[in-house]
This record gives sequence, C-alpha cells and structure tokens, in this order.
Amino acid sequence: MMYSTSQAPSRIKNSLQPDMAIRVQKIGKMYRIYERPVDRLKQMLFARFGRSYGNEFWGLRNVSFTVPKGHSLGIIGRNGSGKSTLLQLIAGILVPNEGFVEVNGRVTALLELGSGFNPEFTGRENVYLNGSVLGIRRKAMDRYFDEISAFADIGQFMDQPVKLYSSGMFIRLAFAVQACVEPQILIVDEALSVGDVFFQQKCHERLEKLLAKKVAIILVSHDMGMIERYSQEVMVLDSGRCLFLGQPNEAVERYYRLEEKAILPKKETCSPPTRKSAESVATTEGQVNLDWPPKKDFLNLSKAAVIGDQEVAQCTGIVLCDEQGRPCSSFQIGDIACFYYEFQLFQDIEVPIGGVVITNSFNLNIHGKNSLQYFLQAPDRVSQGARVRFRQTIKLDVAPGDYSFMVGLATINALDYSQAALMNYEQLRRRIQEILRVRKAGRISVQWRIQGQSLPFHGYADLDGSCALSVLN
Repeated sequence: MMYSTSQAPSRIKNSLQPDMAIRVQKIGKMYRIYERPVDRLKQMLFARFGRSYGNEFWGLRNVSFTVPKGHSLGIIGRNGSGKSTLLQLIAGILVPNEGFVEVNGRVTALLELGSGFNPEFTGRENVYLNGSVLGIRRKAMDRYFDEISAFADIGQFMDQPVKLYSSGMFIRLAFAVQACVEPQILIVDEALSVGDVFFQQKCHERLEKLLAKKVAIILVSHDMGMIERYSQEVMVLDSGRCLFLGQPNEAVERYYRLEEKAILPKKETCSPPTRKSAESVATTEGQVNLDWPPKKDFLNLSKAAVIGDQEVAQCTGIVLCDEQGRPCSSFQIGDIACFYYEFQLFQDIEVPIGGVVITNSFNLNIHGKNSLQYFLQAPDRVSQGARVRFRQTIKLDVAPGDYSFMVGLATINALDYSQAALMNYEQLRRRIQEILRVRKAGRISVQWRIQGQSLPFHGYADLDGSCALSVLN
C-alpha cells in the first residue's frame, strides 16, 4: 500500500531543532480485542460512561527515538513486532494512545502495496492524484512528471489503468512518485524487495542522492544487507517494544538471535565449572594440534561486546596472528590472517560451530564464515566444563582500510551437521542455535602491498576470476 501525507496538526509540535527531522517520544498504540462482535458496539456506546469491554492489546509501547536530517533509521523485527504500526503513527495514519510524534517537513510514505492509487485510474492520473494528496499543485507536478515517468520506466503502461499492473510495475510507479517529488522525510516499508535487480539498483542510487540532500529516511525491510548498507542506526522491535537501538550490524545480530529463540535447554542443577587458565587445559587424546599461542598473546577483550547466553559458554581467549603464527594486527592485501579463539562451556552442547566475521569502517559485514562451511570433523556432543578451540585462516583480499572482527559460537545437532551440504542457506540457518558472539574483538589494518602490488581493484574485495582478449581483423 502507498500512503502519503504532509503535516497532520494533531501530531506535530514546533519544538524540533532545525537539523532534526523526526522525534518520537514514548509513543504507544493500543487496540482492543473483542471476544464477541456485540462487545465492540457496547464499547462504542458506553465507553464515555467509564465502562470497558474487550481486552487491551498494545501493538506499540514506550518507543522513543530521533532522526536528524540526512540520516536514515532502519527498523527490523519479526512479523507482528509493531513495525507497520510505528510507521503509520509517524505518517499520521494512526493516532497514538500515548506519547507524541514531531515531524519537521513533508512526509512521503510508501507503506503497503495497493493503497493511495485508484485502480481504475491510469498511472498518469494516479501520479497527479498522489501529488494532490501531498499538497503539490498540478503545475508543480508537471515539472516532476517526466522524471517520475523515466524513473518508473513502465513505458506505455503509464496511460493504462493501474489495475492492469503487475506488482513490480506498481511499486516502480509508487516509489518513483515518492522519491522524485523532493520529499523531506521518506518512509519505505518493504517496497524495494519488489522489482528486478536493475530497478533495485536504481532505487538504491536514489536513496543515496536523497540522503545527500538531507532527506531523512525510515526504512523497514527484511533484507538485512540493505538495512546495514543504508542505515546509520537500526531499531529492533519485539512485541511492540524497542529491544535495541544502535549500530546496524549489532542490531542485525540481535534480530537473528530473536528469530532463533529456540535456545539450548537450561540445566538448573548444574553449577558453572571453575574457570581455568588456557595453559591448564588438558589436551584430549587424538585432538588436533592447533599450535595454540601463549597466554601473553591473547587480546584484551575488556572493550568487546558480548551478545548471547553467557550461562552456556564464555569466550576465554582470542589471538590474531600472521601466517607464521606471530601476533599481528597490520597486514597487506593478500596476506593470511590466522584467528585463534576459545570458548569454555558451562553446559553440554551438541556439535560446536565457530566462526569469524570481518566488518569494515562503515559497519558492513564484508566476510563471514564458520567451521560448518569447512565441513570439519567435529564431536557429536561436547560436555560441560570443556574448552572448544578454533583456528581459522582468512586471506585478506580486501580493500585497504581498518576493519574489526567478531567471533562466535553456535551449535547444531549431529544429524543436521552431517547433512548440511544437502540443505539450502535458510534451512541450515534455522537449525543452527547461536550461543554467543564477541563483537569488536579486535582490529585489522590492511594496506597495499609494498612490493609486487598489482593494479588496484574496485570495491571492497578482490574476487578470483579471469579475463581473455581476442582481436579479429
């Protein structure tokens, strides 16, 4: 559905600073759930006398945030978490039961597919209809029309009734209208997942231009890559409440943990084992020799952020080395980085999985891989008190710059582990139970090679490939 609104006086105050686009303060929206249809009628008739029928359901409660001009806020959460309710409150479609919303500028909103367009009208007529809803005069829309038409790129269908459009054509036109009329605040709810890759690229370019023009953007999507790419901050909603508001990659981690809530069973009767130093851990007979570094090489994890269930496990050591096993944090393009990391278990787990994620300075995860993807031999079960160690090497064919890295521990049952190669990504991800992650565990600096450097590549990574040339006379 597409909905657009300008300023709704009932929800706007004039206390915002000039550089601020949106302020939401302790906002809440309550719905009533009725067991019988007659109770709804009774509520309408007798509410003014203090009587109440039905049960209260808070779709959103006590949510606060601000969005400066030129910034974007991503909102993620499971279905039913309150995302659409929040967007409708900001757009002025719904009225909050508590709290308030302040907006500074014209709001254009692309919410659900289907609303705001009259199916009997042509695309051209709907463009002007939406302009009038936004408070834009027809002469002004005449100036925007050619840009809207070129952006939507639906050809002769511009003069056909909208009811004949495919969902892709519909969203092309809807997004074109919202993005080309110089909005000051743009709200997009899942719209960009519709359409082919070329249109999506065009939309992404437009979002970048809007941000450069100081347009504030609120973006809701289940595409976590897009959320991380275009959001300065991300909010995680759960059951109508703000679970987290902060860095995009940390928000995405928390969202995935929310989806994978089937965590390991707790053992109420088990007390945590005594923590031992890394050197005092006995080597199990037949265990792979990992050339484990000495304790003096371990990184200081006091500033690392640990996310997960620390009653199940704890990270007890991380070391970053070069290919020769020497502690190192500065590399050249193409060097091998060797990550050593260890976890102590406070509960039994099934097959252990360890992994490393590398994040660039824009908080984009540019690489992530875990032990499951290497099809390692692993025990079917690991007992409480054991330490699980991993050594993982990564070739740093990435652009020069500073990066942080994260390590994590997860588990999966033995049958799923043995059949992992037969599953697709989504099937496998649902079966993996994440235990904890250690974010910002360390820093990696990557520089150009001093000697033998090939011509630079473009983008974040240097991907393997080949090229051939032929000249025909």
